[in-house]
This record gives sequence, structure tokens and C-alpha cells, in this order.
Amino acid sequence: MLRNALRFIPEIGINLKIAIYISILAILISCNNEKKEPNPLVITYHQKGIEFRLQNETDSAIVYFKKALNIDPTDIPTYESLVKTYWLNDQPELALEVLDSTPSKIRESISILTFKGMTLEKMNKLNEAMKFYEMAFNLSPKIQYNSEEDIMEYIGYLTLQTIVGEKEKSIADLKHLKSTELTEAEKQYVNLIEPLIQNYRGGGYTEILGSR
Repeated sequence: MLRNALRFIPEIGINLKIAIYISILAILISCNNEKKEPNPLVITYHQKGIEFRLQNETDSAIVYFKKALNIDPTDIPTYESLVKTYWLNDQPELALEVLDSTPSKIRESISILTFKGMTLEKMNKLNEAMKFYEMAFNLSPKIQYNSEEDIMEYIGYLTLQTIVGEKEKSIADLKHLKSTELTEAEKQYVNLIEPLIQNYRGGGYTEILGSR
């Protein structure tokens, strides 16, 4: 599903913040070690929660995300949705409580560590956030680009690599990526992201995404 988003770039000019955020999610979800078939009821509750959030009914959305997590307390996409909903409600403290209460098997996962960092940024605790980003990056496998299926995950990896202080490495990796045979959609996607990495001067994901 994530890679299919590339098809919309030429038609609608995908929003830059959305492009970055999709890349972040691509690496977070792909790095979830739990390779399993999701519970159908979890999917149903998760989708219902998203529907409520799109209607700005965030309290109802939270109820359904929590229902999904009661069934599967290790479902990373549902954590992402619940945490993001608390962000939208300007309740990062509640998001942090959720992340701190995750089961031990995922508490030190790349996904949860990164979500914690992003949440701490929203609490104006950048130094603490950076510690979690560094932990997540050190746990992350080196992502390679091999085909269009990898592009968003790869850009997500380069974004995290930039944030933890390896900007020049990311710029070099992007330069090498652009020297390969990319599709037009991939070229446009990379061209959206490249200036943000080149101009990054610190500040975590808040700086790259452009808002709290």
C-alpha cells in the first residue's frame, strides 16, 4: 500500500509533509520484527478509528484504537494511529504514557523508540528525543534500495540517518540513488526530499516536517 502512494505524485503533487511522514512510517512498520497476519477484528477497529479521526471525532477514534490494542497489544500501525491522534489533540503526555506501557517485546523496537522521540519533540524535549532516535538508528538494519518497492523505506532510513548526525552520508547516498535508473515517480519523490536533507541544521523531525 505504501509504495502505491508513489503513483499519486505526478497527478496531485503529493504534499511534502505527507511524503516525509509516509517514508517514516515505511521504515517503522517494515522494521517491526513481528511478521504475522493481522487479526481481522484489529483491522476493523483500526479502520473505524481512522474514519472517526478523519471526521475530527478524536475521542471516538481513541476508543476504537484502544479496542484494537486490547486484542493485539503489539500492533505497531495501531500505536502509530493512537499516538498521532493524541498529538492532534495536543496531548503528547498521553501519547508518551501509551508508548511507555507497551509490552516488553516491542518497547525497545525501532518503531516505539522513534515514536517516543517524536512525542518528546512535541513536549519540547529535543535532547531526550535525540537519545531515542540514536537508539532506533543503532537498532535499524542498513536499508538498501533495490527497486521501487524499497524507495519509501530507503528514504525513511536516510531521514533518520540525517537526524542522528550523518547528514553528509545521507546526501552522498541520495546522490548515488539519483544516478540509478529511477522511475519518474521516484525521481519526483526523491527531489521532494533531497532539499530537506541538504538544508537540515538540526532540530529532529520537527525541523523536517515543519511543524509541531
